[in-house]
Amino acid sequence: MTEEAWFLIVNPQAGGGKGLKKKASIIAALQHAGLSHFVYETKCPGDASTSVEEAVSKGYRRFVVAGGDGTLNEVANGILNQKYVPSDQLLLAQIPVGTGNDWRKSWNIPNSIEGSVALLKNPKSAKQDVASITFQANGKEEKLWFMNVAGCGFDAEVTLSANAAKAKGKSGFFTYIGQLVKTLASYQEPEVQFRVDNQTHSAHLFSLLAGICKYAGNAMKLVPQANPSDGLFHLTIASKISRLKVILNLPRLFSGSFTQLKEVKSLTCTEIEIQTSGLPIQADGESIGHTPAIFVVHPLKLHIVIAP
Repeated sequence: MTEEAWFLIVNPQAGGGKGLKKKASIIAALQHAGLSHFVYETKCPGDASTSVEEAVSKGYRRFVVAGGDGTLNEVANGILNQKYVPSDQLLLAQIPVGTGNDWRKSWNIPNSIEGSVALLKNPKSAKQDVASITFQANGKEEKLWFMNVAGCGFDAEVTLSANAAKAKGKSGFFTYIGQLVKTLASYQEPEVQFRVDNQTHSAHLFSLLAGICKYAGNAMKLVPQANPSDGLFHLTIASKISRLKVILNLPRLFSGSFTQLKEVKSLTCTEIEIQTSGLPIQADGESIGHTPAIFVVHPLKLHIVIAP
């Protein structure tokens, strides 16, 4: 019975408190759909990952996240770190109640409670790639997984600023855009040494993004060629660019056409090493630490619920 039940992880802080506000509606939708479930409400950062590992040990094999991309990332880390069963034998779904909900866009997951819960009945599933990052934090080496987009440079600086605003109760699309413009005014492109598979590069880097999926930053198509099941990183690498040109091309971030700019390169690889020290890193919309860092693709390790 436990293997058929959904282990629901609710982040009450997701979406500026939407997780808590929508908890009752989510539970009602699951009950209306006749889906057996157990509800776990997270208490602090990292709690979602730990709860998943404990749930797997008790026999749960289906997990659904009521939260945003950050909570989804934590649950994916729990699935990938647990040692009881292979990660692709566990099923992961999302009921999006976060701020950006970018991961769902690559898989056409509905942005409503009713639509996403409907996918849990006789679920259609697929396997997607994930990636590990080995990085520096709190004076030591750490390792985490991500399932959407990670990187360093301008994007990571914006994430750092946006997360600080979120901690003060400010979130949403316009908050993110506000932090983007604020960061743009002060950002200076560092000279960065990095390795893409076996080739070394050096550039005054505006941003380097490694995509498993396409979207980040509240619906921006920052890695437009990404395919979550091809076993590759798709990289968007932007070198030094004028601030006016960035501002004039902001709308093109949402279509992905900004990659046609001469300052932007698109590459594919299976491993990236950022050798320059001290650059902030973001993964799935969360600030996690800083470089030096190594990103590695792990094909088809995550089993997910998708739209028909």
